[in-house]
Amino acid sequence: MQLTIELDETLNRLTAEFKSSPEKVSQAIRRTMTKLSRFSERQVLRELSRRVSVSQALLKNLGRVKVTLEPPGRHGNNGYQVVIWVGLSAIPAHYLGNPRQTRSGVRVGRRFWQGAFLLQPVNSNHAMVFKRAPHWQHRKQISQRSGKVMWMGLPIEKQVLSIYEHAGDLLSALESHLLERFTTLLQQELNFAFNIEGG
Repeated sequence: MQLTIELDETLNRLTAEFKSSPEKVSQAIRRTMTKLSRFSERQVLRELSRRVSVSQALLKNLGRVKVTLEPPGRHGNNGYQVVIWVGLSAIPAHYLGNPRQTRSGVRVGRRFWQGAFLLQPVNSNHAMVFKRAPHWQHRKQISQRSGKVMWMGLPIEKQVLSIYEHAGDLLSALESHLLERFTTLLQQELNFAFNIEGG
């Protein structure tokens, strides 16, 4: 899911109003947009973390939030663009903490998956959380490790934490907040450019 904040009209109007000092305005706009992109990433990570009860560090490490600042001319845009991307893939349960098997399921941090169990796939170096599908049946399965035939309740499903339903609302809610922040930052940077930096 992606949100693109385009500010071409505002920036073009400002450049026209300060046409006697285009270089100062350009520098102020560049600094503003750089700060806005960093601010956007912090806000999206903080809010998504709060909504799904997952640490910001984990969301960042899994690459679920990416914010890029695209300069003028890229992809045909006239001005700067802040592109906010949120990955919607569910987070596998074993990333949420240290999974512990109990009699009735698997506990990972504060979350509990009733009826789940730990299983380490052949291509993984750690156990993952699985649960039998609602209409499972016993089936013969050849073990990839030992080559022996065994009976297993199949199919099984990897347990995950969905973030899909939170992402759309999150980006919609943040858009107006980010535009307000842009206005504040731009005022600060123009003040700095004309009254402090430029003398």
